[in-house]
Amino acid sequence: MSQPPLSRQIAMLESTLGVKLFERGAKGVSLTLAGEQFLQDAREIINLMQQASRNAQAIAAGQRGLLKLGSTMYASYSVVPHIAKRHKAERPDVELKLQELVPAELTKSLLDGSLDAAISFIDIETPGLNSMILLQEKLVAALPEHHPSANLDHLSLHQLAQDDFITVSRNMAPMYYDSIVTQCQKAGFSPKIGLEVSVQQTIVNFVAHGFGVALVPASMQYAPVNGVIINP
Repeated sequence: MSQPPLSRQIAMLESTLGVKLFERGAKGVSLTLAGEQFLQDAREIINLMQQASRNAQAIAAGQRGLLKLGSTMYASYSVVPHIAKRHKAERPDVELKLQELVPAELTKSLLDGSLDAAISFIDIETPGLNSMILLQEKLVAALPEHHPSANLDHLSLHQLAQDDFITVSRNMAPMYYDSIVTQCQKAGFSPKIGLEVSVQQTIVNFVAHGFGVALVPASMQYAPVNGVIINP
């Protein structure tokens, strides 16, 4: 007579393992000590597989994992805190890692996969990147506190035509640099670039020490620097 399918599967499993999993007697079938341990381990494996499946599905749905978000210094003063707060509320199981870089480095990090997303002045035509506008922010003047025009109620950009401008170098932030030049040209002059720096925070530090003036995003008003007047 042939064995029932279940009996055959048990026999094959015991043969594969090389151990006896069941005791067969007049009172029926019972697990051996080896069988009890095998059953316990098998249940744990099944639970782990189910958990692994749930984890993978949660990560694929954006509900778990790690989000690497980059931003410029200026974005850290405006939209980034709001995004981080909303992210924490909506996706508490997704760790948020923030990194502050200049625009050129943000673009490079996005393209090489070091960052998942970034908030920056980035050319929307950059191949390989998708973008959307989060905020349109005007540029305002950052002046040394003792500058003759620092406390004017209405400052015309043309009044700064004779000043040295401090900016991030164009290779680090091309759109930001070009927007400054464009705004000055619209005001009837070409800016005298007195100093180019590689880090955005350095701009206002040099303004504070009287090296020149700067055009910065309006969000800089939320991060005042001693010795610097922000004039909108």
